[in-house]
Amino acid sequence: MSSLWEKYDRAVELSGSILCLGLDPPPSAYPEPDSRLKFCLNRLQSLSRYCSAVKMNENHLRGVGEEGHRKLTEAAKRVGIVSILDCKLGDIGETARAGVQTISRLGYDAFTTHPLFGNVGEVVEEAHREGLGVFLLTYPSGTYGEKYFRLAVGDRPLYWRFIQEGVEAGVDGYVVGLSSSLNEEEIAEVRRLIGQEAVILAPGMGAQGGDPIHLIRAGGERILVNVGRSIILAEDPPAVAAVISERLSRQREFIQTSKAIISTKGVLNIHDKPIQLSSGGWSRLYIDCRALYSDPASRSLIARLMVGAISRHMGRSGFDIATTATAGIPLASIVADRLGVGLVYVRMEKKMHGLERRVEGVVKPGKVYVGVDDVATTGRSALECVKAVREMGGVIEKYFVIFDRSEGAERLLREVGVELYYLAQLNKEFLDMAGVDEKTW
Repeated sequence: MSSLWEKYDRAVELSGSILCLGLDPPPSAYPEPDSRLKFCLNRLQSLSRYCSAVKMNENHLRGVGEEGHRKLTEAAKRVGIVSILDCKLGDIGETARAGVQTISRLGYDAFTTHPLFGNVGEVVEEAHREGLGVFLLTYPSGTYGEKYFRLAVGDRPLYWRFIQEGVEAGVDGYVVGLSSSLNEEEIAEVRRLIGQEAVILAPGMGAQGGDPIHLIRAGGERILVNVGRSIILAEDPPAVAAVISERLSRQREFIQTSKAIISTKGVLNIHDKPIQLSSGGWSRLYIDCRALYSDPASRSLIARLMVGAISRHMGRSGFDIATTATAGIPLASIVADRLGVGLVYVRMEKKMHGLERRVEGVVKPGKVYVGVDDVATTGRSALECVKAVREMGGVIEKYFVIFDRSEGAERLLREVGVELYYLAQLNKEFLDMAGVDEKTW
């Protein structure tokens, strides 16, 4: 395989978004190639902060020439997002290889191909030789897939045969359109077949009206949701992109974090009798996020999601991390390291030996701090962290946690001008996923 999934991980962590921006300017509105190129460069510049990938539709960019394509791919590289040429490449051997070499020369990270010529392996081999990723057209968006892609081949639909060929060839990603004819169970089976590293690119959300929730629930971690005209032709494209990006990201973070909490041994605990929480309250349901750190896969996932969430709201620099001892220290340390920023932590009580500090690390007056912790219950621990940082001259207005128990933390922090952001929350959706009755907690 190429390093497409690594590029994906970096781009998503950088932006905190799974939005793929579809650049397909209508020729009716922009008939001249130069005007279409200018339009795309403008949209890419103004919208790149809200997406982790950009998909250029070859049919909408005809006439811009190699120089035009290189301007687009260079712009994408400057802002750290993955560039995909949607050309649906498909032809016999030598012609397909020539197409791959041209795409490489244009500077793209990946391209789309269709499997109908039966030579996916040749295309992938040439693409990987050129350092390119390949997205295999597997199932189109809207109702287009119902006509041919579900035709029976043996005892399986045709699109299964495409997946099989893609897996055998080492395809990097799969185009799986948002469609009412593809249900959640089938999406989960697609993910099982292609493995966890492959990226699913899903068109069809915007103008076609597809709903991405089934993909987010069942499609695994590495997904991209493509939206084009609904954003690029909007009256206020950045505002629309921001809303869509945030909604997609929040849904993905909730689903992925909840699954990690539920499936990782020792995190979700249901007791016969209520136990006392660190907040002083009592509950039969206890979330021990420290157990997440014992599992390498869960620890890495939560770190990626947290860094992405912070990046989406704060950017990648200009702040340091603050946390509480001791539960918040492991995650805060990982996050600070991945962001390349400083870290301080606050004790609930002043140390009575050594320098007798309550805050460990150097709080810089006027410096912006972002709170990072594991669980928020009533919010009192987070509030102590906020107060301690502010007393030493730091500025803190956002606090990020893995899990919010919905017991008042959000309201308490809001009263002191701090926004609480959580990856997952104790609510009906979480309890349904966990198979836990609401009376339990």
